[in-house]
Amino acid sequence: MLMSRAATTQLIYCALFILLLCAPKPGHAQNGADDPFRFVRWMGTDLKAVPRALIHPRPVQLGVGAASIFAVSRFDRSLSEELTSWQNRELMRVFEEVGDANAARPAAVLIFAGSLLQDNHRVQDAAFASLEALIFANILTNALKELSGRSRPWQEKGPDHWEPFSGGTSFPSGHATTAFAAVTPWLIYFPHPLSYIAAGVAATTSISRTALRFHWPSDIVAGGFIGYSVSAWLVRRHTSAEEELAEDRVSPIIGPSTLGVRLSIR
Repeated sequence: MLMSRAATTQLIYCALFILLLCAPKPGHAQNGADDPFRFVRWMGTDLKAVPRALIHPRPVQLGVGAASIFAVSRFDRSLSEELTSWQNRELMRVFEEVGDANAARPAAVLIFAGSLLQDNHRVQDAAFASLEALIFANILTNALKELSGRSRPWQEKGPDHWEPFSGGTSFPSGHATTAFAAVTPWLIYFPHPLSYIAAGVAATTSISRTALRFHWPSDIVAGGFIGYSVSAWLVRRHTSAEEELAEDRVSPIIGPSTLGVRLSIR
């Protein structure tokens, strides 16, 4: 019996997760999740930090992203025509499903739940960052879709048709956002050829959306940029939080008549 596309996508994600587990772990990997409540704490602090991150983004990163999107947009029509001429459309449809948020989010939940059974701190952190990035990045992308109102290629209105709140949902690509949001934490935590393969799958997923006439090339560049940026931002925050927690957990107490250590539990 043939499986649904959603089930197939979840199997692809789980297979990538298993491959990443098989990859050699970096020497500085932390084993043993000594603070199982860190994920609840991270979610709360990350939510509070979102407004500030949106108001004060990293200027260099934002500039590079905006310049890349603008540069590609100048060739939207020609690149789109070239990609849509590809003959193997069935293969493109297979890769397309990897970026389906309705399948990726449940798969990310399963992967995170499975990571809790692993006695490896970094595996758990990567799985949680991937899941959280999917949620945050998809919300941002959906909001931008409504604000931009860009028409899709199959609507035959051209790449320059933007009408805010008109129902146009081409910019940015949700599939590209999903694919890169899911893969980036694994790429950062486990820089290994297998994670590079996962990144290649994310890139192919993004390209498939143009080949199938659902998005302009600049849409997928924008979506990939959002997915990557949100994931990288979360990983930076979580890594910093762990370092601060480790630094504050045990500290010396030195005084005229006192010598000891202070144990801080947060």
